[in-house]
Amino acid sequence: MKACIFKGNGQSRLVDMPIPEISDTEVLLRVLVCGLCTSELETWRADYGNGRLLGHEAVAIIEKTGPGVIGFKKGDRVTGLIYKAFAEYTKADYRQLVKVPESLDDVEALGEPLSCLLSGIRRIENLPCRKAAVIGTGFMGLGMIQFLKLMGAEHITAVDIRRESLNHSLRYGADTARFPHEVLPEETVTSWDRMDGGFDVVVEASGSQTGLDLAGKMTAVHGTMAIAGYHQGGPRTIDMELWNWKGITVINAHERRDWIHIECMEEALSLVNDGFFDMKSMITHSFTLDELDQAFQTLIRKPEGFIKAVLSIGRQSGF
Repeated sequence: MKACIFKGNGQSRLVDMPIPEISDTEVLLRVLVCGLCTSELETWRADYGNGRLLGHEAVAIIEKTGPGVIGFKKGDRVTGLIYKAFAEYTKADYRQLVKVPESLDDVEALGEPLSCLLSGIRRIENLPCRKAAVIGTGFMGLGMIQFLKLMGAEHITAVDIRRESLNHSLRYGADTARFPHEVLPEETVTSWDRMDGGFDVVVEASGSQTGLDLAGKMTAVHGTMAIAGYHQGGPRTIDMELWNWKGITVINAHERRDWIHIECMEEALSLVNDGFFDMKSMITHSFTLDELDQAFQTLIRKPEGFIKAVLSIGRQSGF
């Protein structure tokens, strides 16, 4: 089979590898599409990425099942916790898979990023959320805006450094879109003698130090900050004095329990299938397996219209 492995320093190469052998509870998967995740950028760029096979946002067809597999059969289209998917074939434990509804296109059924979004929003779904803000409106931020709208947020303010990203945020449900320097004084709380202003819930989805700083300022006294951005490339600093004084609740909106991910995938796919969440239009760019480097470069550059890219591996490239 063909697979694309990292060479390090922002390069990959297409190689021939054996088709994976499966155990009793595993299935062999023919990969249809695999999304690109910002979390993989550092590995692709770094020396330590040499020889690694990544890809974890797959939709695939089951080609073979182990004797202990229950509830799945050859020909089923699935998504789930699937790894090493920058390849024509990979494998997964059947207990970490979810069937894809027949009516969904491959590109709108990427279970792992959908689960990341829904599991993150579950952490705040029962909190007061009259006013919400989302800082960073790439794919994760836009998805969070959609879910905040579904959970009943009355007003959502989006903040980003790119005009096109702000325009996207209005399309996906934000009521107001601002550059960071346009955030109003009453939308922050940084003075010890102020108890009003700010937002009930602030979702930091930028993964940057500046985004984290702004999130701390925009969270209201006794408000909630949910950190959904994937922070990499070094440590972060926080204004703990400000956070302490404001009495804010800080939530790490990342999930690591497999069973929660599977539960969230099933629910999220139902929401997409029923028309409550628009996944398909957020997948804007498609590349072939041998174009992985170009795909990552596009993820970095963010050309006009870009939100999220996929590798089209076992399906016709494009949309």
